[in-house]
Amino acid sequence: MNRASLFTRCLIGFAASAGIGATTLLNAQTDRFGGTESIVAEATGHFRLERIKARWWLITPEGHGMILLGVNHLSEMKDPAVHARTVLGQRFGSDWPRVFAEVERQCREWGFNSAGFEAPKEMRATMPYIISTPFMAASFWQEPLAYADVFTDKFAAEAEARAVAAAAEMKANPMALAWCWTDSTSWDLEFTRRTRGTDYVSFMRELPADAPGRQRYTAFLRERHGGELARLNAAYGTAFASFEAVGGATLDRERAAVFADDREFLRLIARRYYEAIATPFRREHPTGLLIGDRFHFRDHPDEVLEEAAKFIDVLAIQPGDHFFPPLAKLTRPDETWFDAAEFDRLHRLTGKPVIIADHQCGFFDQQTPKTGGWFQYATVGEASASYDRFLRDAFARPYVIGYFRCQYLTIYKDHIKRYKQGLLRPDGTPFEEFVSRLSTINHEVLRALPAAP
Repeated sequence: MNRASLFTRCLIGFAASAGIGATTLLNAQTDRFGGTESIVAEATGHFRLERIKARWWLITPEGHGMILLGVNHLSEMKDPAVHARTVLGQRFGSDWPRVFAEVERQCREWGFNSAGFEAPKEMRATMPYIISTPFMAASFWQEPLAYADVFTDKFAAEAEARAVAAAAEMKANPMALAWCWTDSTSWDLEFTRRTRGTDYVSFMRELPADAPGRQRYTAFLRERHGGELARLNAAYGTAFASFEAVGGATLDRERAAVFADDREFLRLIARRYYEAIATPFRREHPTGLLIGDRFHFRDHPDEVLEEAAKFIDVLAIQPGDHFFPPLAKLTRPDETWFDAAEFDRLHRLTGKPVIIADHQCGFFDQQTPKTGGWFQYATVGEASASYDRFLRDAFARPYVIGYFRCQYLTIYKDHIKRYKQGLLRPDGTPFEEFVSRLSTINHEVLRALPAAP
């Protein structure tokens, strides 16, 4: 045991005997960003990543290691119809600084050190957060699914503007630790075709003939088949009169040659997508951390991840919330377990540390009997035990640097016709037993990591 770990454990023992709470002790050992003072690295004035011994750490601007535990969607408290029914709404009305000071107090008391994704501006000066910017018109779970022609000047201009804005915010506010893009689109060709009847390559193929994406697809086919139309027709089982005619045509998408070409063109779409967004961001803020898409677990083809890895610093994955059945039958379909084998593979493929970007499990409650989006356990005890298992299994992997829990306040969601369960009931009162158990788990996990080998 190193001296810092020994000191920490002695201090914990002293605090317990003196009646000092775990939250007070934990805060006493962290810098203002949440970094633990037992993990010391170079202070650069901005968040960065460093591998210390066997573990990846987020390094705070003051030079201390940090592992993220956050709560997402805190900004939803600003929905007037939602907020008015809560105890905070009744106490503070629309005095948002006071509202979110109380939200932050609760989050910290429960062992969360980050305001996560979609943080309200009132918390951005005092709690680390991740800038979240939408790029696709619809996320993987939305209907109708929407794609963007990433080869257009319009997309490049929008990417430039959003990248410049994100870089400016990050440079102005040291609590802005990274930049991500809100959720992701549905990337996997086979999965999206089966569940939605379309996919990104089919979208490009069906664009008007003069659209940049359609023209890039035609150029790709010509390059792919060495300019020999007869070779393409033989592979596809077709009789096209030109490469241009392939676009807009109905193809046998299950034919091996067509599917192989589509996968390679999907790679080019991903390359252009990441390049168009990341390049201006790197130009404006060379040291800024880039997360990119919050990929839906099992909807991230290797071709896309390989291209993303050329531009991103951290891989963000959202396990669970299956709005559509996965391609293969899962051994444990509730996704409240950490799939170490698949996460290990993703880390090897990309070489990047990983953040669990959005995840949770629910439990039955009389006020909100039907919850959706995530797996629902019968009891608080089962749900908290699942959370405990998931966190400990995830952070046992040295490349996992953060976990973000979905949802602070329980809110009814029209798109799933159920409640999305949070840490608080719809009236804003905490699920006391649940948050008490989560608080204990969070503090134990964060305390254990600096002492781990």
